[in-house]
Amino acid sequence: MYKLLVVEDDPFISRSIAATFREKDFSILGVAKSVVEATALIEKQKPDICLLDIQLKGDEDGTALGKRLDVLQIPYLYLTAQTDPTTLAAVSETHPLGYIVKPFTKASLWSSFSVVWNLYLAKKSEVFTVRVDGYLHKIPEADILYLEAYDNYCYLITSEKKLLLPKTLKAVRETLRAPFFYSPHRSYYINVNCITNLGTRTVEVAGVSLPLSEARRPDLLRIVR
Repeated sequence: MYKLLVVEDDPFISRSIAATFREKDFSILGVAKSVVEATALIEKQKPDICLLDIQLKGDEDGTALGKRLDVLQIPYLYLTAQTDPTTLAAVSETHPLGYIVKPFTKASLWSSFSVVWNLYLAKKSEVFTVRVDGYLHKIPEADILYLEAYDNYCYLITSEKKLLLPKTLKAVRETLRAPFFYSPHRSYYINVNCITNLGTRTVEVAGVSLPLSEARRPDLLRIVR
């Protein structure tokens, strides 16, 4: 059973969301009315997926929480009726799975969510398998932050481990099947879903600054957008 966190300050909407997802066998981790409440719930028990209203009570809005979830690699969708330039600019700095536009019915809510969620699960099901020091590691490709070349080997980095693989970066790249990887530099291969900042000559992946080739920056910028 997947755990859902609802971040919505309208009690009518939050109750409707909770009822809809309970009918679909989701566990409602909690309902938060602000970023502060949501952060406390996330720290206690990591949700599998979050639904975030962009306009929230308090000093921070949903996009501020979206940035934190990007770092934690917790997937989320925005709930919004806002399409003004300021909101869209803030949203463009985050990486949601998608958007659910208000107002919505229970049927349209589930229809919009299920398409994106099933696509996410399909991508996450891609598993990279490698043997290192006698141990077999099975790592979901979506959990890979980046790969780093090291002579005839390469490092594989996730949020929980760093493995030195007995393969070249090129060999590992040819093995990965997920479509969300990109090479910002000849010595790196990154998960674009984990980008937290894109500079002029560097790209930040889950808080780690990596080199970015000047020639490859335009392509990466288009992908992120």
